Amino acid sequence: MKECMEVEYRELVENANSIILRMDMKGNLTFFNRYAQEFFGYSQEEILGKSVIGTIVAPTDSSGRDLKAMIDDIVSHPLRYVENKNENMLRNGERVWIAWTNKAILDKDGRVGGVFSIGNNITKLKQAEEEILKAKEAAESANKTKSAFLANMSHELRTPLNAIIGFSELVKDESVGALNGKQKEYLNYVWESGKHLLSLINEVLDLSKVEAGKMELELTEFDLKELLKKSLMFISEKAMKQEITLLTDIEEGVGIIKADERKIKQVVFNLLSNAMKFTPKGGKVSIQAKIAGENEVLICVWDTGIGVEAKDSQKIFSEFEQISSEYSRQYAGTGLGMPLSKKFIELHGGKMWFESEGKSKGTYFYFTLPSKIG
Repeated sequence: MKECMEVEYRELVENANSIILRMDMKGNLTFFNRYAQEFFGYSQEEILGKSVIGTIVAPTDSSGRDLKAMIDDIVSHPLRYVENKNENMLRNGERVWIAWTNKAILDKDGRVGGVFSIGNNITKLKQAEEEILKAKEAAESANKTKSAFLANMSHELRTPLNAIIGFSELVKDESVGALNGKQKEYLNYVWESGKHLLSLINEVLDLSKVEAGKMELELTEFDLKELLKKSLMFISEKAMKQEITLLTDIEEGVGIIKADERKIKQVVFNLLSNAMKFTPKGGKVSIQAKIAGENEVLICVWDTGIGVEAKDSQKIFSEFEQISSEYSRQYAGTGLGMPLSKKFIELHGGKMWFESEGKSKGTYFYFTLPSKIG
């Protein structure tokens, strides 16, 4: 009976679709199943009694890792290598990657007398991982190059553009002489276009700084409630023209915080501008703020505008993306306002997200900021 079971187990091991081997404390092979023989290209007579080093394992792998030292460590401390992945070598010299599971073989006194190993070929998986890593590194390199180019380009463009804005403002204000009505109108177009172009360039420059990890926060203490109220004032005239109702709901507990005031102001203005842009005549735009927990303040800008359809949800915080609609086509832009706003909030340790029930259902944009100073 015992002999029959041993024969049965041996047949199972021999016919398994995995590499199964055993080695002694010197790293010499004492068992090598049929699959292992076919895979590595050695017959049982050729391989048994031979060291794994120089046969199925090269002294060092392609990266220079000392595999001889690894094998010595495996037979000495098999419990450290219950699962292990390493480069192996076929008889023809081809390098392959094997995922191993190793188990210590104990003698009758409980001492390690060898190692029993089962391996599976993961060469294709390893190659795929390496290709993904190379592609990731290439993408990161390209992204850094892009960021550096955008930063340099933006700096180069801002210098002459500031001169255009400054001199056109000087002339249109008649500081250097009187203008007729048509001249003043045309110069105002030049000045407004220059200001708009400068804001677009600044967005590109800010994005390149954030991506390069060079964006620094200028932290100061300021009254968040006042900032939110004043932000509404900037759009109040436009709201009147578009017959849009402005609402506020700011809790009493919202007050002094420590943050980068300029960037928070930019975030709030971006949200309010977008709300105005995508809310038709007669709609509503609101800003709300409340204390959320012990260390956060939650701000929400909502509107009764066109909403966000499910197919467009991924575009909201994607760089250079804009939702196509009859409203968005009326306004030029880089598509960087919302991605930048999200990055600014995350730099503060906060979060930004949005909610919308779909087309014509309005949109709610939320962001959090640390509420405690220091």
